[in-house]
Formats: sequence, structure tokens, C-alpha cells
Amino acid sequence: MDYIKVLLILTIATIIPGQLIRLPIFSLAGAVTATDIFVFLSIISFSVYSLFFKKSIKFPQKITLPLLFFCIIALASAILALEIFSTVEIITSLYFLVRFIAYFLVSIVIYNVVSKGEIIKWLNVFLIIGSVFIVFGFFQFIFFPDLTVLTFYGWDPHQNRLVSTVLDPNFAGGILIFISAVSVSLFLYFKKFQYLIIFIISFAGIILTFSRSSYLAFITLIIIIGFIKSPKLLIITLLIFLTAFLTIGQVKSRLIGALTLDDTALARIKSWQNSLVIFRDNPIIGVGFNTYRLTQARYGLFTYDDPQGGHSGAGVDSSILLVAVTTGILGLFFYLVLILSIIKLSFHNIRSNTLNLAFFSSLIGIIIHSQFVNSLFFPQIMLLIWFFTGLVLKSND
Repeated sequence: MDYIKVLLILTIATIIPGQLIRLPIFSLAGAVTATDIFVFLSIISFSVYSLFFKKSIKFPQKITLPLLFFCIIALASAILALEIFSTVEIITSLYFLVRFIAYFLVSIVIYNVVSKGEIIKWLNVFLIIGSVFIVFGFFQFIFFPDLTVLTFYGWDPHQNRLVSTVLDPNFAGGILIFISAVSVSLFLYFKKFQYLIIFIISFAGIILTFSRSSYLAFITLIIIIGFIKSPKLLIITLLIFLTAFLTIGQVKSRLIGALTLDDTALARIKSWQNSLVIFRDNPIIGVGFNTYRLTQARYGLFTYDDPQGGHSGAGVDSSILLVAVTTGILGLFFYLVLILSIIKLSFHNIRSNTLNLAFFSSLIGIIIHSQFVNSLFFPQIMLLIWFFTGLVLKSND
């Protein structure tokens, strides 16, 4: 059991290398990250342990059933897509469904191996790992501010923005959302100075991403935590954010750009429009789970010099729209039931439970965040969602 816990810690620690470790498999299936490897190792080890010692595995029905139905719809949509795409293309596309199920199983492993009395220790481990992630982000922001050289490998040419090891300011901001929520919640409950320090540096990191979706998610979680636990925190944080808006030119220009529809905002709107057109043509069961890159190529939505759309070509700038367009109304229904079930779990005893307060506020924030980038299916963020879901299941047990 201790070996499995060590593997789980190492799995969470893979947010530190982020996207720096990528092992390409099939061109259509993307790459395997260190997070993928350790997720599978944790699940396999737990399964072998349970079989060897004949331990029963608890599966909470509240999240298992909607996930099972969603996966059935996702599999069916991919099989039906065989009418359009080749068998090899569909098999490689189904790798992501296997990954999605594996990441969900992380919550089951945690639910079965972590005790209630260990939850605060696990939150502290997460904050230590998160702090290292932030330090790497500051190091990158100072010494490697220009990612233009990475465009050859399919990454966006971000400049003078904190991207840390995930090489994208929006996804870096998404991870920082969880770190902020956990650190400030623990500070409000235990009044320990180290939690406040982590919250402050995570807040600074979010500012330096210059990510509007991350700003919106952060403000959301602060409003939730402020109203539930500390109105003073809400007022002070919003005043600091307002000061950053007035004094930091890039923050101001990014927020104004959202209102005036700069190039990034227009590209996001175009992404939404393209997905809605494809959804209109395939409303019931979608175009097939994880076949969106293939579908966009079929619709002629990629440019001649970038025929596969880079790393973002497999997704939509909205996780909900991606689910709708790839699995249709049926898949979207069960996916939303799953998300609502997790929200309900995290809302339980929210005023007296620091874990639930942290996860509920960060989950609502990341759901809002995911309507502007595909963050709900980004490996390191998906891992954190299921990690905290497992802890909340144990806390509520």
C-alpha cells in the first residue's frame, strides 16, 4: 500500500515536468507524457495489489455511472466514425478514451488507499509540488520568455508570459488555480504563514501568465471563497488585482483586448464557430471521440502550411463544445451529469471542510476557464481534477 502511495505522489509530481517530457506515438494520437506513464503505473500497481491480497475495490456510483455511460457513448461515436475514417485512425483516436478512463481511475485509487486522517498531508504534498511548479514558471519567465523557437514543434509562440513547464500560459494558469485555492483555503482554516506565502506567489504567477481565462477563473474562486469564508480576502485580493490592471501595461492591454476582440479573441470565436458548424451536421452522437483533428482536416479548416493544426488541432477552445461536437447531445448529457455530480460532492460541508471549499471553488473556476481553452482534457489539469475528486470522496465517506 505504501508503494502505491509513493507512486501516487510521483504521479502528482509529474505536473513539474509538465509537457517537457513527451514521447511521440502515433501522429494522430499525440504523445505520451510523464503524467500518462505514472497514471498507468499507479493503476496497474493498485490492480495487482488488490488482486493479490483479494481486496475489494470501492467504486462510488455517483460518479462511476455517469462516467460509464459517457464512455459507452464516446466509444460508440468512435466506432460509427469508421464509416468516414480508417480503422487505424479510429484505433489511434481511441487512445484518448483509454487515457480519460485511466485518469478517472486515479480518483478510485486515491479513494481506496488514502485515509481521512491523511488528507491534510496530501494537500501539503500537493502544495510542495505546486510550489516547485511555480518556481520553474518564474525561472522560465525570467530566462526563457520567448517561445518562438518552439513553433517548429507545434507550440504557440508565446512571449513574455509565464508558461512554466506546460509551455502554455492558459494551462499554466489552470494549474495555478488549484494551487491558489488549496493554499488560501488552508490558510483561512489553519492560519499558517507558509500557506499565505504559497497563495501570494501563485497569485503572482497567475498575473504573469497574462491569461484572461485564468484571470476569470481566479476571480471566480476568490469570490466563492470570499463569500463563504472571508469577505476580507475577497476585498483585498480584488483591490490588488485592480492595482495590477492599472499599473501593469500588459495586464491592461490583455483585458482591453478581450473587450475589443483582439486577434486571440477572434481566433477563439472562430474556433467556437467551426465547432458549432460541425456539431450542427452531427448533433446526435457527434463525429467520434477524439476524431476532431481528422474532422477539421476533412472540413478544410487547417492551413496548407499546418495541415494538422499543431498541438491545438485536436481540440476546441471550449471543453464543453469539444464534448458536444465529438460525442453529440447524448455524450454531452452524460458528461454534464458527471461534472454536476463532482460539483455536488465538493459542495458537501463546504463551510467546515477546507478540502471541499478548495476543490469546489477551483472546480467552478476551471469549468469557466475551460470555456475559453480545452483545459478539462489537458493531462495535468485532468489529473488534478481526479486527484481532488478522490480526496473529496474519501473526505465525504
